[in-house]
Amino acid sequence: MIPQKALYVNAADGSFRVEEVKDEEIIGPLDFAYKYAYPKDKFFFGMGPLAGSIIPGSRRMIFCGKSPQWDNFYISTMGGAAQIFFHLNINYVVIEGACKEHSILKLKYEQGNLSASFEPVKVKKIWKGYNDKIGFYALQDYVYDQYHSEYANCLDEFGKFRILAVGPASLNTNMGAIGSAYVTPDGPGNVDCWAGRGGIGSKLLQKHKIAAIVYGGDYKSTELHNREEINKFFTDKYDEEMLKKDMEETIKYRYDPACQSGGTLGVNFTTTRKWLFSFNYSSIYLTDAMRLDIHNRLIVSHYLKQFNEETIAKKTFKTCGEACPVACKKMHGIYKKDYEPYQTLGPNAGIFDQRAAEKLNHYADAMGFDAIQIGGLVSWTMECLDKSLVQKEELGLSLMPSWDWKNFDAVNDSMSNAELGVQIIDMVLSPAFNSTFKDSIRSAAKKLDAKYKTNTQGLAVYNAYGENGCMVPNQYWALGLFSPMPIMGKYFQYYRNDIIDPYQLGKANVERMVKEFYSDNGGFCRFHRGWVEELLPEIINKHFGLNVDFYSHHKKLAQKINQDNKSVFWESERVVDIIREFFRATLADKPDNNDAKQWLARFEKDKWKAAKECWDEIVRGISDALKD
Repeated sequence: MIPQKALYVNAADGSFRVEEVKDEEIIGPLDFAYKYAYPKDKFFFGMGPLAGSIIPGSRRMIFCGKSPQWDNFYISTMGGAAQIFFHLNINYVVIEGACKEHSILKLKYEQGNLSASFEPVKVKKIWKGYNDKIGFYALQDYVYDQYHSEYANCLDEFGKFRILAVGPASLNTNMGAIGSAYVTPDGPGNVDCWAGRGGIGSKLLQKHKIAAIVYGGDYKSTELHNREEINKFFTDKYDEEMLKKDMEETIKYRYDPACQSGGTLGVNFTTTRKWLFSFNYSSIYLTDAMRLDIHNRLIVSHYLKQFNEETIAKKTFKTCGEACPVACKKMHGIYKKDYEPYQTLGPNAGIFDQRAAEKLNHYADAMGFDAIQIGGLVSWTMECLDKSLVQKEELGLSLMPSWDWKNFDAVNDSMSNAELGVQIIDMVLSPAFNSTFKDSIRSAAKKLDAKYKTNTQGLAVYNAYGENGCMVPNQYWALGLFSPMPIMGKYFQYYRNDIIDPYQLGKANVERMVKEFYSDNGGFCRFHRGWVEELLPEIINKHFGLNVDFYSHHKKLAQKINQDNKSVFWESERVVDIIREFFRATLADKPDNNDAKQWLARFEKDKWKAAKECWDEIVRGISDALKD
C-alpha cells in the first residue's frame, strides 16, 4: 500500500480534516477521485505518488471529477503545480459544500501543522482591473499581493507558494479553466499553465464559490532523491541514465532538429502540411494543393517563421514550474506559445500572424476560458457570419470575418479576425447573449437555430455526450479525435491518422486510454510518456513494495468510466464531412489503401448512413477492447 493522505475541506462551514488513505486499490489521483470524490460530485485535485522525487515530469497537478462541460468523469491536469503542493504533506484535496460568498481558499503546512481557511474576495471588482491587468491575471496578482508575506517561510526554489485562479468565464459559462503561473521573486511569472479542459474552473467557482486557491508549506523529504537509485531503474532497462533517456524521449517538446523547431507549436505547425485545419475546418473541402498553399504561404512563410525567429532562435524556453530539463514552454515576451490554443485561436479562426494570435489568446486566457473550447466557438461564429446564417447586428458585433484564403493578408486580415474574436468572447460573457452561449457551442447552435430558423449546427465542430455534454476536439485531423469514447478532449484515444479501419481504431483508442492513465494516475506530464509507460510501473512497484499489474489496473478504471458511456452520434454535418474528407485525404497519400477506398465510396453514396456505420464500428472496437 502506498502511504497517502487526503485533506477534506468543507467550504460551507470552513471545517477540515486529514485522513490516511487506507485502500490498496489507490495508486494515484485517478483511483482516489473516481472512488471517493466523483460519486458525490465533489471537487478534487492532487498529485501522484512520486511528486517528491527528482524524476522529471512527476509534479503535475491532477484535477478529477464530474465535468460541467462534458457531463461525465473528467481529468484535467496542470504542469508543475505539484512542485509546491508536495510541501503540504498531503496527496489529495477534496472540497465539498459552498462558501457563502466568493472566497479564496488558503492551504498552508508549517512546522508540522496543516491549516485550511477561507477569506472572501470581491472577485468581479478585481477582474475588472488590478495592477493594470484584468481577469485571471488580475486575480492572480491580487492573491499574491495579499498573501505572499504569509508564505515567506515556505520551501521551494519555484516561488515558495503557488496560486490557482479563475477568470470571468468560470462565473458566466461552463467553459472556465483554472490557471496558475509559478511565482518569481517579483510575483506571478509569465509562464501561466492551465488545467483547461472540462470546465473545472466553472465547477470550482459556481458549485463551491471558490475563486482562487493559494498553497505552500515547509514539509520536506529526501525520499527518491538518491540519483544513483533512480538512475538504476533507467540503466537496468535502457542502459542509459535518467536525464539522457528523458531528453531523448522529449525531443519534440524541447527542440527537434528534424523540424528545426521545437515545442508543440513549432513541431506540429511544421509537420501538419495538408492536414492543417483552417477557417473553421472548412479547409477540408479544399484540394490537397490548396491546403498545401495555405500551409506554405501563411504558416511556413509567416506564422511559423515568426515563431522560429522570435522564440526558437533566441531559445526563450522555460519550464512549467518544476525542475525539468525539457523546458517545453516556448515564450515570446509575456506570451506562452502552445500548438492547441495557437491553432484554435489561430489558423482555425482565420489568424496566421503571431501578433494577432497573441492578442486573441491572451484575452481568452485573461477571461479564463478553455482556449480550445472557446476557440471552436469563435471560429464557428465567424463562419456563421461569413455565410450569413446570422447577422452581426443580431449578435451585437461590429466586425465581419476575413475569410478569403486566396487573397488573405497575413498581417491585416489576421488582426481584423483577432479583433472580431475578442468581440465574440465579450459577446459570450455579456448579459445580453450569455444565456445563448454559456453552455458552449452545441447548446448555442441549437438555440440560434431555433431562434433564427437557420442551420448553424451544421457548421459546428464538437463531440457530443448525453443531452448537454460538449467538447471541441483537439486539433489533429484524425478519426480518433471524433470517437465515441467516455472522455474526449484529451488524448485518451488514438490520435494519429495512420489507422484507417474504424473497428481497429476503436481497439487502439482503448489501448491509448489505458496507457495515458499511467501518466495521469502517476502524476506525470504526458510529454514524458515515451519512458513513463514502460518504466513507471516498475519504479512504483519496486519502490513501494507492490505487485500491481498496471495495465490490468488501469483497464479496470477505463471499464468503470465507460460503463455509462453516453456518447452521441455526430450531430453536425461539418463533422461528418471531416470524417469523409479524412478518408479522401488518406487515399491521396496512400492510393492502395483498401480501407480508405471502401469507406470513401460508402460516404459518397450516402454520407450519413456511412457515418453511422463508421461510428458503430468504432463503438464495436471499443467494446471488444474493454472486455475482460
